[in-house]
Amino acid sequence: MEKKKDTMVKDAIILCLITLVLGAVLAGVYAITKDPIDQAQAKTNNEACAKVVASGDSVQDNDEATVTAAEEYFKVHDLSNKEVEEGADNRAAWVQIEEAHPTANGGTVYLVSAKKGYGGEVNFALGVDAEGTLTGISITAQSETAGLGANCTNEDWQAGFAGKKLPDDPSQNMYNKEAATDTQVQALSGATVTSRAVTNAVKGVLFFDTTGKEAA
Repeated sequence: MEKKKDTMVKDAIILCLITLVLGAVLAGVYAITKDPIDQAQAKTNNEACAKVVASGDSVQDNDEATVTAAEEYFKVHDLSNKEVEEGADNRAAWVQIEEAHPTANGGTVYLVSAKKGYGGEVNFALGVDAEGTLTGISITAQSETAGLGANCTNEDWQAGFAGKKLPDDPSQNMYNKEAATDTQVQALSGATVTSRAVTNAVKGVLFFDTTGKEAA
C-alpha cells in the first residue's frame, strides 16, 4: 500500500514538472512570435486604412478620446440608435471601435471589430467622409466559413459599401438579400449571419460618426 502511494506521488510530481516545462515552452514561443504577429497585423491595418480613405485625403494618428467616446456611446444605444440602459441589448454587443484616425479632410478612418460573425469577430477598416458617407471598407481579419461568410473578403462586395449612408429608417438593415440599394449592400449568398454582423457594425459606426461624436 505504501509503495502504491509513493508511485502516485512520483507520478504527480512528474506530471507537474511536465506541465511546468510545457508552460515555459509555450510562453517562450509566444514571446518570440508576438512581435512579428503584431507587426504583420499593424502592416495589414495600415494598408487597409489607405484603401478606404477618400481620394486625395490622408490618415492621421489614432485618436484615443474618440475610441473611448465610441465605447461609451455603444453601451447606451441599441441597433436602431435608441437610448437604452447600459447592459441591455446594446450596440456594444455587435461592434467595437479599436482605433479612430481623423483624416486631413475632416473624415475618419475606423478600425472596427464586428463581434457577431459566424466564426467569431470580423475585423475591418472603414472610412467615413466629412458628410457621413462611407468611403469604403477593407476586411483585415476573419474566420468565417470558406465559400460562404469568408466571401466578405471579396473585393466587389467590399466595394459595394462605398457611397452608402445611414438609412432614413434607423431600424432598417444595411443589407438586402435581393439586391443592393442606395443605403444597403447585397447580402452574401448563404451567409446572412456574416452579412448582418458586418453591416450592423458598419451601421453602428455611422451612427456614432454622425451623432455620437457631436454628443461626446
